Amino acid sequence: MNISQTDTSHSRNILEQGKQSLIHDPLGGDEAKITLVRAKGSYVWDDQGRQYLDCTSQAWSNNLGANDPRVVEAAIAQLREITHARPNFNTIPLLKLTAKLREISPGDLNRIGYCLHGSLAVEMAMKLAFKNKPGRHNIIVLQDAYHGRSLTTMAASWPHPNNPFLPIQPRFTRVPHPDPYRPRLGMDVEMESKLCLRLLEETIHKGVDGGVVAIMMEPIPGNGGHIDLPLSFLRGVRDICDRNDIILIWDEIQSCFGRTGAMFAADYFGIVPDIMTFGKGISGGFPLAGILASERLTGFESGEDALTFGQFPVAMAAAVATIDAIIADDLCGKARDHGAFATQRLHEMADRRKLIGDIRGPGLFVSLELVKDRVSKEPATKAASEVYRRGLEKGVLFGESRYAGLGNLIKVKPPLDCTHEDMSHALDVLDDVLGSIEADGIA
Repeated sequence: MNISQTDTSHSRNILEQGKQSLIHDPLGGDEAKITLVRAKGSYVWDDQGRQYLDCTSQAWSNNLGANDPRVVEAAIAQLREITHARPNFNTIPLLKLTAKLREISPGDLNRIGYCLHGSLAVEMAMKLAFKNKPGRHNIIVLQDAYHGRSLTTMAASWPHPNNPFLPIQPRFTRVPHPDPYRPRLGMDVEMESKLCLRLLEETIHKGVDGGVVAIMMEPIPGNGGHIDLPLSFLRGVRDICDRNDIILIWDEIQSCFGRTGAMFAADYFGIVPDIMTFGKGISGGFPLAGILASERLTGFESGEDALTFGQFPVAMAAAVATIDAIIADDLCGKARDHGAFATQRLHEMADRRKLIGDIRGPGLFVSLELVKDRVSKEPATKAASEVYRRGLEKGVLFGESRYAGLGNLIKVKPPLDCTHEDMSHALDVLDDVLGSIEADGIA
C-alpha cells in the first residue's frame, strides 16, 4: 500500500513542513521533484503510487538493482550483530571487504581506506598524495573535472558560478583536455591529444610554483559531459606522471564496479593509477566510498585520516554482498551488452532526431548530447530539461546534467541488471519524447 493511501492529513502536513524547511536543493530547483517511498530492481515508486523506470540508478549508485535481496539480507544480518565501531577497532565486515577489494583491485592498488561519500574519498586521496610528496604544493585537475561538493572538492571541479566560498577554498590548477566532439581548431583527435599533453607538461614545469604533487582526473568525466577522452591522452598522462615523479589519482566514483563494462575503468582502459577513489556502486545503495592506493605509497599515521562513522559495518557487509553479486551475475558483461544495444538504438534514433549531437559510452555509461544545430553544436539546454520533465510524465527517469542550467547531456544509465525489455522501453520513451520536443520547436 502506498503512502498516499495510509497517511493522515496530519502526517501529510508534516511532510510538507519538512519540504519547506530543507536548507538546500542539490539540483538547484526542481518543480517536478517527487517523493520516493519504495525501490526494487530498476524501478522506484513515489508517494502517489506512481512507478518509474529509473535510468539514473539513483545517482549511478545502484549498479546492482535497488534492494537486491542478497544485499538486504547481508545488511540485516549485520544489523543484528554490530552497527557501529569507532575507527580504533576492526570489525569482521571491514576485514572481509578489504580482502575482497584487494582481490579485485587493478595492479598493485592493494592499500585501502574508507569513508562514507565520494567527496571525502577524493580528499583522502589528495591527503595521501601530499603525504607522499612533501614540499610540493600543487594538484593539477582537468577543466571539465567534477570531484564533489565539499569545500575542497568543489574547488577542484569545473568553476562554480558566482562561487561564494572562494575565500576559504584551496586553489587548483586546471588544464585543458581533448574533446573529440568539439576539437580545438578543427584538429583530429590524436593531434588534439598531443597538444593537451604538451600543455600539461609545460604547466608542470612553467605554470605552477612549488612543485606538483598529483594530477587528479576522472577517466570518464562524469558530470563534466561524459567526454570520451582518447586512450592516447590517458596513456600520455600516465607517462607524464611517471617521468616527472608525480602521483596519478583517478577519480572512479562514477565509473567503478561494472558501469563501464569492466569492474573498474582502470581495467577497461588498461591503465593503473597510483591512487583510485571508489564509491556509489560499491554497496547496493548504502553509503560507502574510499580509496585504493599503490603499495609503493606510505600510508597514514595515527590521527591523519579518521572518521567516526568512516567504516560503517552495515554498509561494508552490504558492499561484500554487492561485489559478490556483481561477479556472480556477470554484471560487467551485462553492462557491455546493454550498452551496445543502447548505443546502436541511439545512433538509429539520431537519423530521425536532429537534437542528438553525439552519443557516448562505454558500457552502461551511456549518454547523448543535445544540440540546437549539428554544425554549430550549440548546447540545447532547454530541450534537455524537457526530456527529463516529459520522461517523468511517461514513467521514465532520465539523468540530466542540469547543474546551474548549464547541462545539455541526457544520461541513460539504469542498473546493470535491468532487463532487455526495460532498456528497450526506456529508449522508446526517449525517442517519443525527443520527437515531441522537436515538434514543439524547443531547443
